[in-house]
Amino acid sequence: MPTATRLRKPFTLAAWPVDRPGNWSKRVNETLEESEIERLRTSVVRGRPFGGDAWVKRTASALGLLSSLRERGRLKKEINE
Repeated sequence: MPTATRLRKPFTLAAWPVDRPGNWSKRVNETLEESEIERLRTSVVRGRPFGGDAWVKRTASALGLLSSLRERGRLKKEINE
């Protein structure tokens, strides 16, 4: 198992729960498009699951995180014209 250092205290990283993809190094070193980076930032800031839309909705529902999918702030009032 690989080891890493954090706060000068060595620790062991957990083993993968599934087999690591064969192209893992290539995947983690790929450049992301700006839209994907923005989705990732939003996920981190809002505590929202990150992935495909259907998976995100299912996972947020299962984990009680549906509020992380809504826009921030109060709902906007509709203006009747």
